[in-house]
Amino acid sequence: MDVLPALVDSLREMLHAERVLAYGVDIGPERYQVSFLHISGFPMTLEERLEGLKGLVSARRDPWGYFNPACPEPSQRNRVLQFQVPGRDTPVELLLQEERLAPWKKLGIATEELARMHDQVRAVMGDFLRVIGMEQMVFLRVLVCDGPALLGWVGAMRSAPFEAREVSLMRELIPSIQRRMKVESRLREAGMLSAALEGALEAIGQPAFVVSATGRVAHANHAGRAWLGQNAELVAEALRKYLRGEPGEQLSFMPLRLAGVPPHYLAVIQGEPAQSFARMHSVSASWGLTARETEVLGRLVRGESNKAIALHLGCAERTVEVHVTRILAKAQVESRSALIARCFLAS
Repeated sequence: MDVLPALVDSLREMLHAERVLAYGVDIGPERYQVSFLHISGFPMTLEERLEGLKGLVSARRDPWGYFNPACPEPSQRNRVLQFQVPGRDTPVELLLQEERLAPWKKLGIATEELARMHDQVRAVMGDFLRVIGMEQMVFLRVLVCDGPALLGWVGAMRSAPFEAREVSLMRELIPSIQRRMKVESRLREAGMLSAALEGALEAIGQPAFVVSATGRVAHANHAGRAWLGQNAELVAEALRKYLRGEPGEQLSFMPLRLAGVPPHYLAVIQGEPAQSFARMHSVSASWGLTARETEVLGRLVRGESNKAIALHLGCAERTVEVHVTRILAKAQVESRSALIARCFLAS
């Protein structure tokens, strides 16, 4: 459950802030990207704010502001800082007069580095903050980190400096925010791994399943769903034999381990490529396919795209599209998934 939107709303109320923002940065080899964004109190919509932040983040490959997103300095990790970003016309002397708004003093930044840092902040943030009406606001922010990795930037903004009680409250919340951001980071990764697993199962090109320890099929690729239509009871029996140490006849199993989740297994039909070859020629004869269409059908069943098939066959992608259209018509189906299912259901 995503709780960060509710968190930023609560922070805005507790800290008596005008605006609160939380965002993450995905560190890529060529550029940075925004991994998530939650806002409260902004006059623009989330989509508008996201587009603006994307432009700011992606335009910078080097560190920006008072920190390095790729590896925040140890002195800044999980630490509350209060400061005012110097605008284009803000004299540095005005910021130095307010002790609470001088983060470089707390971070031990050398005086000779101060001018360079202000120039960098002005160049990167000055125009952006003016556009969204935050040039004169005071920031109370923390870089929520897991070791050297930045989990997220969380900050509250308002026209007047924050009081000691509000700074203390933000500091007390850091461990809870850190734990939650770690959980949400894992959930985002799990979603991507799930998509990768589904793609990998389809790429196998033969019936494959993810099976629970009780024999329940948790997931199957297209070919596997077609195969299950006639052999559903065989999966649980084959798993029982595997767990007893008996040799399998149709299915091979590989354990899948994940902390906190009961054991699951990857199951794949043994010897299916040879059976698929025989099946392709059988259905090709019954559907009246040409030799070229039979070759295209074999690659379709293995999950290859039209572009990949064209590369293998040394022809134009448009030619493959024509072959696929003719195969669908001869098989009397309307989609590739239906075509694959009919192939595996064919006797």
